[in-house]
Amino acid sequence: MDPRAADLLGRPIIGQLGFIGLDGRPHVLPVWFEHRDGDLLIASPPGAYKCRALAKDGRAALTVSTVERPYLIATAVGDATVERLPEPDRIEFVQTIAVRYLGADQGREYIEKWIRGGHPGDGELIRIRPTKVNFYVS
Repeated sequence: MDPRAADLLGRPIIGQLGFIGLDGRPHVLPVWFEHRDGDLLIASPPGAYKCRALAKDGRAALTVSTVERPYLIATAVGDATVERLPEPDRIEFVQTIAVRYLGADQGREYIEKWIRGGHPGDGELIRIRPTKVNFYVS
């Protein structure tokens, strides 16, 4: 993988997850994600549309880009799997990713509110194994 793409995927930039929906049409959703050991990881509530669609057709893409010129863009395409994410692992992953995107204080506040709101419980983990990663400057 181009080190510039790896660097960009390591930044706290909202990813754009592309997949084929249950209706057969392309869908794109903004997601928090983590690039870990070559995989792209996304947490989700159980039974979410994106998980149902990816369980049926695992073709997926994820794109990130900077907002200032020159635009740095990384795109990854690959095969996604949807795995059960037990509650303790889900809380740990969401806490890690909340701190990644919001910083330590706001990440902690997010998790406390999320737990009080009754969101914990088992979830699902989308794991994209990229088969191709590209880096562009525009």
